[in-house]
Amino acid sequence: MLMQSSLRAKLQEAFRVRMYFYMAVAAVVFAVLLLQLMNLQLIQGKEYAVKARINMESNIPIPAGRGDIYDRNFREGEKNVVVVSNRPSFNLTTIPANFKSKKKLNEILDLLARLLNIDKDEIVNEISNSNPWERVILKEDVEFDTIVKIASHQNRFPNIDWEDASVRVYNFSEMFAHVIGYVGSINREEYRRLKSEGYKHYQKIGKSGIEKQYDRLLRGRDGYVRRIVDVRQRTEGEEVGQRPSAGNNLVLTIDYNIQSTIYEAMKDLKGAAIALKPATGEIIALVSKPDFDPNVIISKNNARVIKQLQTDNDRPFLNRMIQSKYPPASTFKLITTVAALETEKAKPEKTYYCPGKYTLKGYIDHDFYDYDAHGTVDLYWAIAKSCSVYFYQLGLLTGPTDIIRYAEDFGLNQKSGIDIPGEVPGFVPSRQWKYKVFGQTWFDGDTLNMAIGQGFLHVTPIGMCNFVAAIVNNGVVYRPHLVREIRSNDNSRVIKAFHRQKVREIPLSPVTLQAVKKGMRLGVMSGTSGRLSYLKVPVAGKTGTAQTRSIRQEKFSQHAWWIGYAPAEGPTENAVACAVLIEYGIAGAASALPIAERIFYKLNELGYFDAAPLAQIGPKQNETDIRKPAVQPRLQPKKDEAANKLP
Repeated sequence: MLMQSSLRAKLQEAFRVRMYFYMAVAAVVFAVLLLQLMNLQLIQGKEYAVKARINMESNIPIPAGRGDIYDRNFREGEKNVVVVSNRPSFNLTTIPANFKSKKKLNEILDLLARLLNIDKDEIVNEISNSNPWERVILKEDVEFDTIVKIASHQNRFPNIDWEDASVRVYNFSEMFAHVIGYVGSINREEYRRLKSEGYKHYQKIGKSGIEKQYDRLLRGRDGYVRRIVDVRQRTEGEEVGQRPSAGNNLVLTIDYNIQSTIYEAMKDLKGAAIALKPATGEIIALVSKPDFDPNVIISKNNARVIKQLQTDNDRPFLNRMIQSKYPPASTFKLITTVAALETEKAKPEKTYYCPGKYTLKGYIDHDFYDYDAHGTVDLYWAIAKSCSVYFYQLGLLTGPTDIIRYAEDFGLNQKSGIDIPGEVPGFVPSRQWKYKVFGQTWFDGDTLNMAIGQGFLHVTPIGMCNFVAAIVNNGVVYRPHLVREIRSNDNSRVIKAFHRQKVREIPLSPVTLQAVKKGMRLGVMSGTSGRLSYLKVPVAGKTGTAQTRSIRQEKFSQHAWWIGYAPAEGPTENAVACAVLIEYGIAGAASALPIAERIFYKLNELGYFDAAPLAQIGPKQNETDIRKPAVQPRLQPKKDEAANKLP
């Protein structure tokens, strides 16, 4: 009996210990749960509330519209020429990490590929090379009806979002291609470099021209839509989280009327032409041919089109105005003239006899030919008739050192500083350069070639236009520029007006300036530029025909040049300088001069040379832009004007 009582006591004690142990464990577990509950509700409550809301929300970006771009004749509140604008559209996007598996993602992509006619492999490749949590654009510029189909069948297209997006529209297609450039999707290298400046991986950025140079002003600030979804990813509602802010607008210095005149005049030619106001550096027109249509290369999947353009033998992406170098040919005779007169090696009245060739005496005599026998000519007639024999001898008299120095003083070996990217400098050779490259000294034959703009010398068309501007401005050169104003996106205020900026000043004597201008004017009145003599505005100019060995053809193996300005007499503020370069033209007078004729005819028609009172320029370097009387461009002439247009 005693033994039974003792056994029962031991069992009860063991049960009591176990009970206390389990109660303690339960208490600890309960305490842990209570503490975790307090942590979730009180300490990290806000954080998890945000995460829970994120699981229910999808923030869809709203890309900001880029700023519009106008021509120089912009007037607030009036009908203006809009060179570049935007139109509303939609993009389809997704975040790959939102899919439960790659299999499910591929199934959805298969459906979209059939619906949207897109290349699934390209999208898969893009997704595999990007962050799975970053939004990927599946298709740009999607029609509204397609968006409606996807929205009404969200159960078949889970995690597929649509967003408002603007599409860039280049309203005149190829006409402004090398001025405006184009936009494109940001690539990985660009994103890595620009991420710190607020750029997003899905955005469009400027790839060339004005679009690239002024991208930060044009791009605006993106907004986003907060879209509420249920557990099946069906949209239950949406609200605007942040409204996008459009970019600033730009007003160009380009005049649509002159731009279109040059564009039509050059047609299928290869080359470049520019019209510039020497008093301000404003570029009135700039055309490079061949060109391209920016509208066909701005879409996301444009690799094939870009490659076709890049491999095209005509090189339509090349801006020949600032990215190509050519022998300046006889247009360089004006610089030889400046060097001779400024160093007082010769006077304008100095004469040479031209029998049609010049024989350079030496161990072996070499003949340097001219296109004609001009007889006895002075410097004025040598410029007007483009007498190479005269300039062979003037070049030898002056010497290469001074000719090279003045070519460099005029900036022919430098960039002009134009406000679009990609410019290359011209090339002016030297004795040291020749010895380093060829291991040879400088020969007299090199001097003869350089005196008439041949040999090793290569310049850009904009460089030669700047030379003309320096002659018009008595040695002063202003930086050429394409943007006149930056305006707010509603055009209500001017954020910045661009003033003229002096980049160099070459001291030139009145004798030199008078001789060059007189020779150029005589060239129009009775010389190689005689085609322009009938124009109502007095023009001064110089032709050039550059020999080239790039191709071997009897007629079309030479580049054609023309440089000049108008009016030949009158206020500098009214003057317009011009340079025309036609690749593989017959001659300057035959191929380049007709383009210049159309330019000055149109400039005069629009009143650019009218002697109306002009706005005061202002002191030193802080001058305001000179504005001509308002001329509203018309896309089509009136009937009574059509008959008077130059054929």
